[in-house]
Amino acid sequence: MQHDSAEQTSHPVGAAVPIWCFIAAAALAATAASIAAGISFRPQQLGYVVLVVIGALGLSAFYTVLRPDERVARLFRAAIELFLLSFLCGSLSYAATSLNRPLWDEVFVAWDQALGFDWRYWLGVLNEHPKTNLVLAFAYHSMWPQLAIVIVALVTVRDYRRLDVFLLAFGFAAAITVVIAGFMPALSPLAHFAITPADHPNIVLAVPREFEAQALALRDGSMRVIELGEAQGLVTFPSFHTVVAVLLLIGFRHVPYVRWLSLVLNVLMLMSIPIEGSHYLVDLIAGVGVALLAWSMARATADSAAPALRKRLTARFPSGATGT
Repeated sequence: MQHDSAEQTSHPVGAAVPIWCFIAAAALAATAASIAAGISFRPQQLGYVVLVVIGALGLSAFYTVLRPDERVARLFRAAIELFLLSFLCGSLSYAATSLNRPLWDEVFVAWDQALGFDWRYWLGVLNEHPKTNLVLAFAYHSMWPQLAIVIVALVTVRDYRRLDVFLLAFGFAAAITVVIAGFMPALSPLAHFAITPADHPNIVLAVPREFEAQALALRDGSMRVIELGEAQGLVTFPSFHTVVAVLLLIGFRHVPYVRWLSLVLNVLMLMSIPIEGSHYLVDLIAGVGVALLAWSMARATADSAAPALRKRLTARFPSGATGT
């Protein structure tokens, strides 16, 4: 059985150890932060989360041991890794919001003005082009479907190394974003400028103002039980939508055919974020920086895991069978 060096770095086991170490650290941090902030989730809803995790890991184990199929096993494992990274870092964002740090909206508005970006002007422009709004809103809402598709695509082409790097980068970027947002919180342009539907009668924005009520309730202490079904994205700076768009562009980069669709869709997503997602321009700039930093960190982490994996493969396939 022959394995070339590319396959070694893209083995289905891959960077499982650093990914799950990060998940464990995030779980501990989320638990500690929630206790410190006095925030909790409904036990029944947490029970559903546990059942989903156990079910997906069970299926991954089934297709690893009892009915070996590396792609199916890796698909289930990657899906639950993404789910846990999203859930745990989302929990941390609620705890971070409850810190009630001074708001930075005025500062971000000043930075945008220094860059020549007028949020209300561009809202007016978009309001005059309803069809453009529909396209941008579609692109904005494509984030979660694309996250599912990138996992399927990378598993299909067996590019497990890129999948590992993508998942690690997602986790690193989410953690960095939550920490920055906790110390530099903002309510977003919609809230800061007190924008109502009457200010854009021709269009419906992708992100309404419901998140504002949750953020304010967390900040004043009136919200301490989180309903998972009503969870909102509470981070303004840096823009996590921007982070994910950049990571998706890199993740799809070497997937045939799909990469071109990804390029178009994620460029549109980036264009949609300031108005559809209610973000300052500086949120996007910071999001790009966080994404590139996280990818670099994830790639270094995955590369550091490769020698240990190569050693295990060499032990399993001796006499040069690993292709080294």
